[in-house]
Amino acid sequence: MNFQFVIDKTIISIFFIFLLCGCSTVHLDLLEADPPLCLNDPAPVRLLVVKHFKDNIKAHFGLFGFVTWKQPPLQRVFEEKLDEYEGNGIININIKSKFGFLDMLLGLPLSPLWFTRTYIIEGDVVIIQSSR
Repeated sequence: MNFQFVIDKTIISIFFIFLLCGCSTVHLDLLEADPPLCLNDPAPVRLLVVKHFKDNIKAHFGLFGFVTWKQPPLQRVFEEKLDEYEGNGIININIKSKFGFLDMLLGLPLSPLWFTRTYIIEGDVVIIQSSR
């Protein structure tokens, strides 16, 4: 085996690993909504769980994830679920990031300038019955 061939393969492999890596960040401000969607209240609260929800949304990033072209609309999703299920709070929020096959297929021609990432949002819509 040729030494130059091994070096070329190693460099190409490192380059592709670098393309698949990123530092995409998502901003979620739960206190920006009116009323706030999340409060850290140490007082015991009685809750009635109305419905569990799970939703998928996409975000768009560029330049290896350093630039956010489009934030995922997390606050809009939470507000829609509150309206849909007539709740006044959301608990057990779980946000997972997934870089799936469709994301790779869409981003491959333009990577690292632009790529998508799928976010899976889960939670429970609740009705807060009392604050004490």
